[in-house]
Amino acid sequence: MWQQLLAGNERAYGLIWDRHRDRVFRHLVMGGNSATDAEDLTAAVFLELWRRRSSIRFVDESALPWLIVTAQNVTRNATRARIRYRRFLSRLPPPGDQPDHAESHADQNDEMVIRLRALISKARPVDAQLLAMTALDGFTVIEAAGALGISEPAAKMRLSRVRSRLRADLQPDLSAEGGA
Repeated sequence: MWQQLLAGNERAYGLIWDRHRDRVFRHLVMGGNSATDAEDLTAAVFLELWRRRSSIRFVDESALPWLIVTAQNVTRNATRARIRYRRFLSRLPPPGDQPDHAESHADQNDEMVIRLRALISKARPVDAQLLAMTALDGFTVIEAAGALGISEPAAKMRLSRVRSRLRADLQPDLSAEGGA
C-alpha cells in the first residue's frame, strides 16, 4: 500500500487516512486541543504525510508513530503561530474612534429629517408603506402595489398625493420671503 502511495495513488492515501485519522485526532484532543482545533491539526498532519511521503520513517512497519510525532510538531507550530499573532496584535495601536458619516449627515439635516418623519407618520399606513417600498427599498410601483394588494393606478395616485403633500410641507415658505 505504501508503494502505491509513493506513486501518488490517492486511494492508498485514503486508506491510510481511514486507518489512522481517529488515533491522530484523539491524540490531539488528549493533548489539550479543542475538537475544532484537533480537526484542523489532523488535516495538517495528513497534509504533511502527503508532502513528505518519500521520507517517512516507519516504526514496526507502521506510519502511526511518525504521524503522532508530526501531530506534536504541528501543534507546537500552531501554538507558536497563535502567540506570534497575539503579540503582533498587541503591538498595533488601538483603533481610534471613527466618526460615523451617516450621523454627521443626519445631524446636518436633523430638522428636516424630524419634519419628514412626522409627516410620514401622519400619512395613511398604506401610503407610508408604498412610499418606503418605492423610495427606500427600490421596488417598482407595480411590485409595491402587488405586495400591498392595491392596483397599479391606485398606487400611482397614492404616491403622487403623498409626494405632493410632503413636497408642500417640506419646501420653505417662498411667499414669506417675497417669492412667487
